[in-house]
Amino acid sequence: MHDQVKAPPAEAPWPNQTYAWYVVIVLYFGAVISFLDRQIISLVVADIKADLGLTDFEIGLLQGPPFGIFYALMSVPIALAADQHSRRNIIIAGVTFWSMATAACGLASGFWHLFLARIGVGVGEATLSPSAYSIISDYFPKRKLAMAMSVFTMGNLTGVGVAMVLGGALIAALKQMGPLDVPLLGELRPWQAAFVAAGIPGLVLAVLLLTVREPLRRGRTSHGVSSRQQMGEFGAFVKAHRGTLTTLFVSYSLLVLVAYGNFSWMVVFFSRSFGWTASEAGYVYGMVVLVFGTGGAFFGGWYASWLERRGYRDAPFRATLICAIPTAPVAAGVFLFAPDAWWAAAFLALWQFLAAVPAGLSGAAMMSITPNQMRAKISSFYLFVSNIVGISLGATSVGFLTTFVFRDDQLLAWSLAAVNCALPPVVCVLMYIGLKKYRKSLAETEAAAAA
Repeated sequence: MHDQVKAPPAEAPWPNQTYAWYVVIVLYFGAVISFLDRQIISLVVADIKADLGLTDFEIGLLQGPPFGIFYALMSVPIALAADQHSRRNIIIAGVTFWSMATAACGLASGFWHLFLARIGVGVGEATLSPSAYSIISDYFPKRKLAMAMSVFTMGNLTGVGVAMVLGGALIAALKQMGPLDVPLLGELRPWQAAFVAAGIPGLVLAVLLLTVREPLRRGRTSHGVSSRQQMGEFGAFVKAHRGTLTTLFVSYSLLVLVAYGNFSWMVVFFSRSFGWTASEAGYVYGMVVLVFGTGGAFFGGWYASWLERRGYRDAPFRATLICAIPTAPVAAGVFLFAPDAWWAAAFLALWQFLAAVPAGLSGAAMMSITPNQMRAKISSFYLFVSNIVGISLGATSVGFLTTFVFRDDQLLAWSLAAVNCALPPVVCVLMYIGLKKYRKSLAETEAAAAA
């Protein structure tokens, strides 16, 4: 069935904002669990390598392409469905599917089994962001949208932190217990049991999502419009704003690449460079992400809103640009110049705060220039690019550099430094060029809506 929620009149009041924030919090927990499930693999790299006989490059492949490519591919048809059908129900189906796929990772006995299970995680998680971006945009007026988007995307960073802190503790406990004999599943090694356990919270979330009401769609909608017509309108929109969208997609995707390279290899970096165990490194890194990552994401939403109140119509771009400038030299401190692990963690805390600022700003920037009937599609278009460039290449590029360029697992720090120090300056140049383009697109969109 088509989504039966019709568009309200232009003057209709916004939904109750207390309930709107409840919806954001529920979706936030969806983001937390999604990142917990996709990142738990980074804590068991050494165990998977030992049991399955894999290289760093193969581990990078498991963390990146099977998840990222299929996440990207599925986001397109899912977005078409989300612009016409119940976005809440699409998320519920996706949460259930990716949770089962996460548990299936724990049943893998070889590279290709794990590869296929990671594909399943990516397919399921592709439902969340396009649908959530669209839902949130119909719950909040533009002046509150950057903060709401930032709170939702804070869940990504919280999920990484939870995966590292609680996942590390869980894996340490499982290792003490040794192999487990689980009814119906047979004997599971500690890393396999960790995947199975990580799949459980999503099934609980699927039930909680039943309390979320599908919001009224504001402005024009896709109700009753054929998919061919939708794609024709969408193609015309992309063509009209191609300069802005190219700048936005490429710059934010490169930042995603850097972030995922770090998410995937930071625990291994602390273990190889400073001798910490995976549990110790996971706890410290997890706390850094939880405190400084979520703090940076929250600050990003506040900072963009502050800039907008002061007349900067390019606030999401501007806030990202300003905070991206110092990330490369701070990253050099983490990977090249820190004399010990605790100095590296201190530099990392500052880097994580700055790098988290754009977390919700890409979504706010996109939603501000996109008509309602195209929001899920533009989100999926962005996620397609960011997943191909960011998630698929982030972990893989670091593993490639370590295995084939530096040819030494102990030089992982140099691979991470190369990615972290080369790409942010490119992003800053692109975003500086894009400021004017974004202001122009925003003015055109607002004029079209008022016509």
